[in-house]
Formats: sequence, C-alpha cells, structure tokens
Amino acid sequence: MKRVGKPERLARADAILSQVHLGRFGHLYPAQLSGGMRQRVALARLLALDPQILLMDEPFGALDAQTRDLLQEDLQSLWRRDQKTALFITHDIDEAIFLGTRVLVFSARPGTIKADIKITTGADRTPDWRKSAEYVALHGHIWDLLRDEVLKSQAEAEARVPA
Repeated sequence: MKRVGKPERLARADAILSQVHLGRFGHLYPAQLSGGMRQRVALARLLALDPQILLMDEPFGALDAQTRDLLQEDLQSLWRRDQKTALFITHDIDEAIFLGTRVLVFSARPGTIKADIKITTGADRTPDWRKSAEYVALHGHIWDLLRDEVLKSQAEAEARVPA
C-alpha cells in the first residue's frame, strides 16, 4: 500500500517481529501460533502501518494473565520509544491505570463520560508500581465510579425481566 519494495518490506517485517519478541517465528502460519503470539502479530501489523494514532479495542482481553502482563509491558515500552498516541479501550481497571495517561470512565446507558482521571505517574511504571499507595488509591477511586454504573445496569436489567 505504501509502495515499499519487497526487500525493505521483509527487513521491516523482521524488525517489527523482533520488537514484539516473535523474530524467530516469522516462518510460521497463524494456526501454528498461540493466542498470545497471535496478539503480538496483531500488534506487529499495527506497528507496520506506522499510524499516527493506535486504536486498540480490548486487545489483550482473551489472554491469560501472564501473557497479558507481558504484552502490557511490551506496549508500554513501545509507547515510550515511539511516543505514539494510543486510544486503548479496556474493561480492566488495572490495565487502564498501568497503560494510561488518562482514564475515561463511562456511565451506563446512554454512555457518557462520567470522569476523566489523569494518571500523573510517568510512563516508566513497573509492575511493582501496582503495589504503591498511589496505584491502590487510583484503583479504588475508579472502582467506586464504576460500581455505581454496574449496579445501575444490573437494576435496569432486572427490571426488564418479566416476573
């Protein structure tokens, strides 16, 4: 699409696969990859396009906890290096706080922005940061905002069920 010659495409693909820790798996077909590896390939495809903005909708939602944590760290590292804007949609509070610089909390139907929370800690967060008082306070605050919306949605769903 960008009129890049085959040698450059192959070199770029190898470089990007290495960035997402799949350099030695480039010869495999998708069916031969694990779920986590397929998510890394999806991230590599996105990076290959070199967009101004990364749009990511629940990209790690179907992964096991360990793979999700590793991919979060990889994404954060790539973000620090490239400084791209990313719009990351997640239902995971931990993921939102760890990866975000802002967390937008939406209300239940109709979905409107209920809160805009700035994450002031720098992008050099480590997994240990999740144990800090700042993190715990942010998590609790966001959960308090969401709890009201979850309870509201459950009450509306129960009201629609015939008795």
